[in-house]
Amino acid sequence: MNKSLLTLALLAATAPAVAQGGLLEQHQRTLTLPHHYVCYRTTGTLNIDGIADEADWQQAEPTAPFADISGEGFATPLYETRAKMLWDDDYLYVSAQLEEPNIIAKLSQRDTIIYYDNDFEVFIDPDGDGQNYFEIENNARGVIFDLMLDRPYRCGGNFLLQWDCPGLRLAVHCDGTLNQPADKDRGWSVEMAIPRQALTLNFLNPLQAGNWWRINFSRVQWLKKPEENWVWMPTGKIDMHMPDRWGFLYFSDQPVGKGTETFRYPYDMDAYRLLWALYYAQLAQYGQHKAYATRLEDLGLTDSDRASVKKGTDLRMEATPNTFRIALQLPDNGKTYTVDHYGRFSVL
Repeated sequence: MNKSLLTLALLAATAPAVAQGGLLEQHQRTLTLPHHYVCYRTTGTLNIDGIADEADWQQAEPTAPFADISGEGFATPLYETRAKMLWDDDYLYVSAQLEEPNIIAKLSQRDTIIYYDNDFEVFIDPDGDGQNYFEIENNARGVIFDLMLDRPYRCGGNFLLQWDCPGLRLAVHCDGTLNQPADKDRGWSVEMAIPRQALTLNFLNPLQAGNWWRINFSRVQWLKKPEENWVWMPTGKIDMHMPDRWGFLYFSDQPVGKGTETFRYPYDMDAYRLLWALYYAQLAQYGQHKAYATRLEDLGLTDSDRASVKKGTDLRMEATPNTFRIALQLPDNGKTYTVDHYGRFSVL
């Protein structure tokens, strides 16, 4: 096996994250800073009926309006969509409001391809490693399509259709008339309680104060062909299966409405961005040559790219034509960020 190990000491001082002509500029659409959301505890019982009218929901902050999946420079969605989140020891609660003048939903059988209708979708990666994540979709009838994926499709991932989110509670409310195009509707809303146990792997409780998840929301809207894809956090491509591009969800121990907590990203985001710039450069390399680069210098890493992270950052890559692992060690705390050809992210 032809394997090379290249170690680069990145010695330049911190500089702007987007560099002229470098990898950060070439892949900037997939390197924008992810959105974030501080999720507060419930103070009372939520009735999952599709109408988020309880006091806790009224206190919860909505997300920014959804945007086109491709990001900046693309058209603003025709209809507004926003989501909110809350949690307790057993559930992550999600509500969404979808403006819609003509509520249409034809599909009626669970685990059919629900995005053939207009739909709302939730994507969750509880440990943030880009592997073994969950997807829940529903249409305005409340029909569900739920699945688990071992890794993203771009990495040869497979989905487990047999995963039906156990204990999921989901309801839809239509502010208008379903499947009656002759009148004008106002919209539809979704409310769901996603059980902690349904997302638990290896007996590790993911739903705890102080934890971060990666999460994103999508709305598929059929105005014409192809469909519109409106999302909370744009991925930069027409592909929702990019967990590194999802937003950060932080669980606060504070009850909703009783105070606020400042969000802090769990990673050095300059280092995180450079690591993923190299990952996307490897995907581009493979797409062009059907082989990964075995040396960092063959990926087009520039001095400006190197200058985007802290002085003394150590960057390494182990690679063969069919595999790679990139590691970036921070100089201040010794933590090492890694990503491999499967898109598996870790912090050591």
